Amino acid sequence: MLIPVPEKLSASAVALIEPWACVEDAYACKERRVLKVNGKMLIAADIRLSENILSEFFEQCGKPTQITWISKFSPPVDLKNTKIKKMSITEIENFTYDDIIYFGSNSETVETLFNKITPKGLINIVLCGDVFERDIKTPVGRIHYGGIRITGASGTNPADSMKYIPETGEIRNSDKINIIGAGGPMGLMHVVRNICHDIERVRVYAGDIDDIRLENLTKIAKPLAAKNDVEYTAYNSKKEKVNDTFSYTVLMTPIPELVGDSILTSSEGGIINIFAGIPASVYAHIDLNSYIKKQLYFIGTSGSTIQDMKVVLEKVEKGKLDTNTSVGAVCGLDGAIEGIKAVENRSIAGKIIVFPDCKGLGLTDLEELGEKMPEVAKYLNNGLWTKQAEQKLLEIYRQA
Repeated sequence: MLIPVPEKLSASAVALIEPWACVEDAYACKERRVLKVNGKMLIAADIRLSENILSEFFEQCGKPTQITWISKFSPPVDLKNTKIKKMSITEIENFTYDDIIYFGSNSETVETLFNKITPKGLINIVLCGDVFERDIKTPVGRIHYGGIRITGASGTNPADSMKYIPETGEIRNSDKINIIGAGGPMGLMHVVRNICHDIERVRVYAGDIDDIRLENLTKIAKPLAAKNDVEYTAYNSKKEKVNDTFSYTVLMTPIPELVGDSILTSSEGGIINIFAGIPASVYAHIDLNSYIKKQLYFIGTSGSTIQDMKVVLEKVEKGKLDTNTSVGAVCGLDGAIEGIKAVENRSIAGKIIVFPDCKGLGLTDLEELGEKMPEVAKYLNNGLWTKQAEQKLLEIYRQA
């Protein structure tokens, strides 16, 4: 579980690999575009299915060993060689099925089916030419913390829905990216990561309700955008409305209503990355008709892998990414509790680096360094933390 790192990197840059890896994982996640192998499958049908529709689907997406069947209609004849267990929806336990296909447009039915999806499960909603009569109560918190996925098609073919699932959560060429809540520590990482990711013709919009945070973010993001030939726009979502649509939306604020709003501002084929930690128990009323019609896709991840950390480390080693851009303050162990409170109160926009060797160093915002520790501040790079600043700080406290 240990990853070797070069001596040339600062301790702070290495310490920040893990939180940056969580951001990397949000885009590197591989999406399942077929039925889960040896998984449990449920099919609910409020309409009579045409012959061969399911056998053709299984040829493309994998064949289940057994199907739980919920419908007043009999299974189509093309399933005669498949083991089928007929049940009513009230008999089914929650969090049981890896794959669910629903044919129909009954709001109550689909809301009940959401509760039957196991973690990392997929529900495929096939509207069969109809629409839901209202917004649907959707478990948006489980997209992030449970890894559930939702896809759908307006027509009658469930295979169409699977085609709308992207291979990964990665941004794409010419994506117009809207990062909502971009001014916080993790939002900054998403902005910088996407600006520096070598994807052609991307445009990055950074929204927040705090002008000071936006100003601090822009100081970092604008020069990077110019260097990487990326269009960058910052906006205060409380004061100005961006009358545009986006092909990729990243939600950094754990407000369930924003998930529904993102559907309205998404362009066809858009990805909505629910990065903010909306609790798994939280639901939101979603316009699933528009979600399905636009062929949108919710993505959400939590945590990171060793591979994500290695990817970020390689970017840092090659100079493609500077994790130190997210440093907002430094302190010794003496300032750690104050630092935790600052995180809770959102009083510091960046990450706080704790140096155990710096005994007696209280929480110090980088903006205060010029006044409190000018000998360290002179090594900042346009206000950003550097290895040279770290070396000077450690030198001062080791000599004390």
